Amino acid sequence: MAREITTTGSKKVKTLMKEFNENFPYLRLRIYSYEANNQERGSALTKYRVDIEKKLSQVRTIKGTGKMSFTGSKNISTIEKDFDKIFGLVVEICYSPTEDQNFYTHGSLNKKSLTAFNRECENSGYVKGKWN
Repeated sequence: MAREITTTGSKKVKTLMKEFNENFPYLRLRIYSYEANNQERGSALTKYRVDIEKKLSQVRTIKGTGKMSFTGSKNISTIEKDFDKIFGLVVEICYSPTEDQNFYTHGSLNKKSLTAFNRECENSGYVKGKWN
């Protein structure tokens, strides 16, 4: 059974990613931020991966004392929404059917719990332990 994962702004991004993958070895976190990009037609948002060597407090866009925790019983979409609300970061839960394939969860997959989807990936023979 996966233990609770707790994070605050003081945790390094790579530590959070490794911890997540240790608990859910067939899944991984991708953490992004948005940056305004001025273009001729107005302002657009560009998504980019955050520097995993930095702390969450250094990359998050919502400042404060935000803290969050989750276990394997939480739905994927809930975790993604919580990161957005608490830290202002875009989090995607990813999986890899093969070494050369990487996918984000979407649609009905986002309604599954972390534990259930991790088990499904394991039973399907997906790649394990690919946290970065």
